Amino acid sequence: MLAGSSGLDAIAWRHLCCSFQSSFDLCAALASIAKRICTTFIDTKCLSAFVTCRLIPLDKCLGVRPIGVGEKIRRIVGKAILVTIGENIIDAAGPFQLHECMGQQVGCEAAVHAMNSLYDSQTTEVVLLVNANNAFNSLNRETALRNIEHLCPSLSVVLINTYHDRKDIGLFVDGAMLL
Repeated sequence: MLAGSSGLDAIAWRHLCCSFQSSFDLCAALASIAKRICTTFIDTKCLSAFVTCRLIPLDKCLGVRPIGVGEKIRRIVGKAILVTIGENIIDAAGPFQLHECMGQQVGCEAAVHAMNSLYDSQTTEVVLLVNANNAFNSLNRETALRNIEHLCPSLSVVLINTYHDRKDIGLFVDGAMLL
């Protein structure tokens, strides 16, 4: 499992959260952070360490594209939030999203297998439309965040806190901060 810029991976966080007498206090603090970023608008500068990423260059033949690996703590907190408000997300997204919170553990893989089964059938002709609009960050983030406020209010505050106006995000390559 890849670690973010701190170098702490899932195993290190599990060790920190489960192995010490003060681990309960750490878990309570993480729960408090999750609750706060879900319920209170926070100045983006205060969350810069939380949303920081380690960049890994990926050779795409036509050039190098960076892959951002966020801090594991952000993923742990995000997972806790999804477990808590998953039903609200299901109601808002309906059948359009195949994701863990929708009860489909590997949604994209399941969709590929289903499409392959359909395609292999002699009675079926399949056309798969892939919507990759945001693969190149081309969606309007502000509009998306405004829409989420109406579609899934329980998710909107945390998304605004972590995705709104992220000009101050720390980006690291080989331990050196770029921005």
